[in-house]
Amino acid sequence: MKHTVLERAAYLSEQKQEFVYATILKTEGSTSRNHGSMVVDTSAGITGTIGGGELEAYVSSQAISLLENKEKYKYVQFTVQQEAGQSVGVVYLFLLRCTTQEERTAFISFRRWEVYELDNVFGLQLRPTVALLGLCEGGATIGDVHPTFLSAAQEILHTKDGKLVITNDWSCHFSLPVNYHNLLLIGGGHVNQAIADLAHFVGIPTMIVETREEFATEDLFTYARKREVAPTLKEALSRVSTTQYTACIIASHSFGEEAARLLLARDIAYLGVLGSRHKAKKLLSAMNFGQRDLERVHCPIGLDLGTETPEEIAVSVIAEVMKVFNHKGGQSLKHQASKLVIVRGGGDLATGTILRLHRAGYQVIVLEIEKPTVIRTTVSVAQAMYDNNISIEGLKVQKCIDLKQAYSLLEEGIIPILADPEGNTIISAKPMCVIDAIIAKRNLGTKITDAPLVIALGPGFVAKEDCDVVIETKRGHSLGRIITEGSAIENTGIPGIIDGFGKERVIHSPSSGIFHSDSHIGDIVRRGQVIGHVGETEVLATIDGKLRGLLNNGLEVPQRFKIADIDPRGERADHTTVSDKAMAIAGSVLEALDGFLSKA
Repeated sequence: MKHTVLERAAYLSEQKQEFVYATILKTEGSTSRNHGSMVVDTSAGITGTIGGGELEAYVSSQAISLLENKEKYKYVQFTVQQEAGQSVGVVYLFLLRCTTQEERTAFISFRRWEVYELDNVFGLQLRPTVALLGLCEGGATIGDVHPTFLSAAQEILHTKDGKLVITNDWSCHFSLPVNYHNLLLIGGGHVNQAIADLAHFVGIPTMIVETREEFATEDLFTYARKREVAPTLKEALSRVSTTQYTACIIASHSFGEEAARLLLARDIAYLGVLGSRHKAKKLLSAMNFGQRDLERVHCPIGLDLGTETPEEIAVSVIAEVMKVFNHKGGQSLKHQASKLVIVRGGGDLATGTILRLHRAGYQVIVLEIEKPTVIRTTVSVAQAMYDNNISIEGLKVQKCIDLKQAYSLLEEGIIPILADPEGNTIISAKPMCVIDAIIAKRNLGTKITDAPLVIALGPGFVAKEDCDVVIETKRGHSLGRIITEGSAIENTGIPGIIDGFGKERVIHSPSSGIFHSDSHIGDIVRRGQVIGHVGETEVLATIDGKLRGLLNNGLEVPQRFKIADIDPRGERADHTTVSDKAMAIAGSVLEALDGFLSKA
């Protein structure tokens, strides 16, 4: 029988037996788990998990050592390594040998809250003293709580986001031992019976609603936290509460449109309706869903696993529910590594590619020079090298120091960018694809052997020699062409024409020196207006329009270096979103990448 960590800890506490409670405090880089805890007893028995494999074996041995040496607690860390010995992640853990009556009482109380399925926060205070603290949704507490703990615990109860809180003189690790997600099953047929059993196994609390007593018995739904039967569905639903963390599943021919309307009026995370594609089409037609409803409604229900039996369907449905709960893509872990792409360069054209790859579910790491000379800074991820954190069209980008931190940012859905002009990160990360988006008009070191697929943007590369694919970047009929043999059109040095202006709209430094400007991207400027200086020499606007590009202050530039860009369309010009050219190129990159993977 499967036992929870708190169940085992409470049992050992009642028997007054020593044990070690081990929990993950935080992680860095790529690790198998970011959260987790386990109990190790004196016979080396383990309940719970912190990731399995070598990590679990290591922590288990440390726990036994703690018990044998009669130490009270221990901080340990475990380095996750690749085959070549490269560190890709670190797991930081805390081990507590539980022996006092206060600790035993705390674990027994936490277990009681778990049995009652009450939302609560488990606090492991680390400083100034080690102690177990708790806060329950009803306001009950465990341990010697104080205002700092209560304030943080109340916030965590609201946000449902456990974390390690550290101040100058106090630190505490907060976790949520009870699964705050839950399932509401409409109908007590065979499929929902199987779903309820599997939900219990993976730790998701379940409620069942029916209008027929014989389909909602304790025998059929042994582990349901609530079984509501009423003459009408509306009355039965009125007796159960749902939250934004509730998934609702309609798996009965007796209930359909009415149940969907009643449930979508609530703030729920997911509504699954068992049925064929014909039923789905009929439901969509009858309901006239809004955009938010369409995002929540799943019909047919479940992932495409080729299911037939109720038990198989349950696996498919629970998998889809967990995908929604955890905000994941639901793709095979086998291909997870194939989703890692390294993009060299973070200018405005590269940013279009980075944005579209991220939206398509790829994990992207960006490599740049320490001080990029991009001018369209509002739409270039390279700007994060100066500002540390930026956002472009909802894409969050953060500067990082190494690959380990980059992996951590990827887990948070953030694009990491780091200084690595030589591309040394490529060797360690082993990406599925490398994209040279430096737009230097020449190859600065990218090799066709860098990854299974190497894509280069613009001139300076030869497909099948420097890379596998070249993407045309010159405006015109060929923009975005995927070139599998040969090169892109040579660089002419003449900017594209906008409203009749070409080379006039690009401003170059009149002399060598340090660039400085008090102007800002988005400013409307007039021809002849001073928009900056290179050393003591004035930089003048060449045409009327909107300042769309401007070099970062403090950079030393040679004479004739590109430092600004004016869009003659003025107020009509958009300087805050990625350009049509960048998005067209990005679409071709995505096509080449998806096409390659489909044949892999």
